[in-house]
Amino acid sequence: MNQPEETFELRLHPRVTETISLKIPADTVESLKKVAASRDMSLDALLKFYMGQGLRYDLAKILDSKLSH
Repeated sequence: MNQPEETFELRLHPRVTETISLKIPADTVESLKKVAASRDMSLDALLKFYMGQGLRYDLAKILDSKLSH
């Protein structure tokens, strides 16, 4: 018996963005570029990925500490 294919729809909602300027040591930027290339990502995408990971981690810690008090 054939199962119907499960479908899903990915909806991305545009978010307001803000441009910022960061001073990052040149050797760090070169390392980031190498990592980005190895992941087949742009430098911008890698930086956003890293920031998103760190932000989710910190927000989870904050939420956990609020729930445990």
